[in-house]
Parts: sequence; structure tokens; C-alpha cells
Amino acid sequence: MIQKIHAAERHQGDHGWLKTHWLFSFGNYYDPTNMGFGVLRVFNDDIVMPHSGFPDHPHDTMEIVTIILSGVLTHTDSIGNEATITAGQIQRMSAGAGIVHSEFNKHDEPVHLYQLWFHPNTTTQADYEEMDITPSTEGPLTLLASPEGGEGLTLRADARIWQYTLDGSAIWNMSPDAGWGHLVYVTEGSLTINGETFQEGDQARITDETTLVYAGTQGKGVIIEVRTTTP
Repeated sequence: MIQKIHAAERHQGDHGWLKTHWLFSFGNYYDPTNMGFGVLRVFNDDIVMPHSGFPDHPHDTMEIVTIILSGVLTHTDSIGNEATITAGQIQRMSAGAGIVHSEFNKHDEPVHLYQLWFHPNTTTQADYEEMDITPSTEGPLTLLASPEGGEGLTLRADARIWQYTLDGSAIWNMSPDAGWGHLVYVTEGSLTINGETFQEGDQARITDETTLVYAGTQGKGVIIEVRTTTP
């Protein structure tokens, strides 16, 4: 099943310093029928205005991934990390039993970011890692994070994060593991999934499909593989 959610159906918020689209219930947006997708609990498409941000706040028992699309974000946390994350970088923070962190845009340009929260598959201490995103030269898909680590960050959750980048015609197949689904979010351009076209800001929530055929010519976005059933 492929559920299409149009860009206009996303929850939109304008808090002055923060302009956001929340794909799932978050903050003052509550919908008991929209609490996540499998182990993916949060997907926020945020724009943080210059000289503003999120002051110190706590997290626990969550894997938090931030992908910077444009701008510069400063991160600090209670386990001693201070980092400047720029466009084309990805960050993963394991909250463990508890962590306090802040995220600020100290610059004159807005920061556009995706923030994803996953329910972890193991109990671990709080920790942090980041890396540059280097698009694959072997096809449209770049692995950003997975339980296996490898080319991407090591994600302590039953999930994999892929970025796709299209610069010319491309077509590829993916076969979700049993009990897993795909959430696809289009950042720019358009993408066709099993013959259905998705435009910028659209999302696909996909379950119970054995073969997915992706195709496009220009654009980029993310494909998140997640466990959607209890193992």
C-alpha cells in the first residue's frame, strides 16, 4: 500500500523564529492517528531564523538525526560536545538514559533542516557523531545512516536513511524487508513510485509492498526504511 500525503496536508507552523512542517504529532500539534510511522516517531522539516534556536532541553530513549539542507547550526550538549553543522552534513545523537542539548542559528541566514527521531532498538549511553554527506557516484542513492553503520552513521534503531539525488534520468528498484516500510519525502523536484508521481513536499508512506520502482529526472529527497511491525 502506498499512502500519498500532499504537501498541503502537512501540519504547518509559524512561530516567528521557527517555520516548520511537522509530518507527525509534535509540540502543540496532536493527532492520535498520526503518531509516527513504525519506529520513526518524528519528522520535522524546520527553518530556523537567524540568531535564534532551541535552548537547552532534555531527551531520553531516542535516536535523533539532524540533516542540514542549508545554513549553519551550532550544537552543544551535556556530554561535552560542541559542533558547528553546515549544509551537506548529518548528525546523530543517541539520547540514552538522558541528555540535554541546544541548537542555535548564530548566523545571518536561515537554517533549513530535517530532524528525525527514532525509537531505539537497544539501551545505550548517550553519544554523538556527525559526518559529511558525499553523494554516491554509483547511482542516485546515498546511505546516510543504518544499524550497520558502514558508509553512513551508525543508527541504533531499526531504520536506514537514504538520500536520493537526481541529475538526469534514473530508475532503481528497492525491496523492503519483511515487516519494514518506506517513508519517502520529496525535497525538490518530483519522484515517481510504482507509477505515481510525488512533488516537492509530498510524502509516501509505504507498507506491504514487495517491490518498489523509483524513477525521476531532477530533484532530491530522502527515503527512510523503517521497521513497521514488531519483530
